[in-house]
Amino acid sequence: MRVVLVEDHHLVRKGLRLLLEEGGHQVAAEFATAEEALAAPWEAEVVLLDLSLPGMGGLEALPHLTRRARVLVVSMHDEPAYVARAFQLGAKGYLPKHALDQELLEALDRLARGLRYLHPSLTEALLEGQVTPGPEILSEREKAVVALLAQGYSLSQAAERLGVSVKTASTYKGRALNKLGLMDTPDLVRWAREHGLA
Repeated sequence: MRVVLVEDHHLVRKGLRLLLEEGGHQVAAEFATAEEALAAPWEAEVVLLDLSLPGMGGLEALPHLTRRARVLVVSMHDEPAYVARAFQLGAKGYLPKHALDQELLEALDRLARGLRYLHPSLTEALLEGQVTPGPEILSEREKAVVALLAQGYSLSQAAERLGVSVKTASTYKGRALNKLGLMDTPDLVRWAREHGLA
């Protein structure tokens, strides 16, 4: 299969490329950021996506990438919240970075057959864990905006307190809604209070 790599660490990309080529796959393109991947013209069957990227995060990019290829998340984040959210946003597989090389090839084989893949080490955690994402899924800025909204501040007041523009604060709020799978500000405020951010 043709595979696109979206991973900001050069050494990790190089290692993945070697594994994929040894397994008979072709690396169609490599990108260090989600923005580069979304802007570039490429054709592939699968995208290997890291979640911790500079700029636009992997979770935010996921719905856009799934329109172009099947997405296999390869991440150091193995918390149930990340796994559940990735699948909600359209990922076809999730592989922790501590996985073995053979497991990467098995994951790709499952995706090639139209199946989903979840690494065995994540299955039990996902079943037992809290699948509603917790505060750890948000960046510090996103968390700060959400906390201020939950404390009764308006978006413009929150922006002023954080020293950012209203547009920037709105972007943080939108990213938080997207990551948490929530619809609007009241949902966000309720979630923040349930998780001790208010």
